[in-house]
Amino acid sequence: QGPKLGTILSQVKKLEASVLVLSQTKPSTLCWLSCLARSNGEELVEQCINQAECLTLAVRKQSKGVGGYLVSTRWQKNFWLLA
Repeated sequence: QGPKLGTILSQVKKLEASVLVLSQTKPSTLCWLSCLARSNGEELVEQCINQAECLTLAVRKQSKGVGGYLVSTRWQKNFWLLA
């Protein structure tokens, strides 16, 4: 929503991108608002996944003790990838 989403989507189209990779941060456990609603960054990533005309991947680093990455796409959410 807003100018960020429009900018990202227009650049994807302009550049004829086939893949868009976005960094996704884990919500802070200290922020009580994150329990009530998703952060703007999370919403932006989700909207890009759903609206971009190319394959869109959201990548988030897994917890320090676990390792690997969580990858989300339009079809699969929080898929664990050990890399």
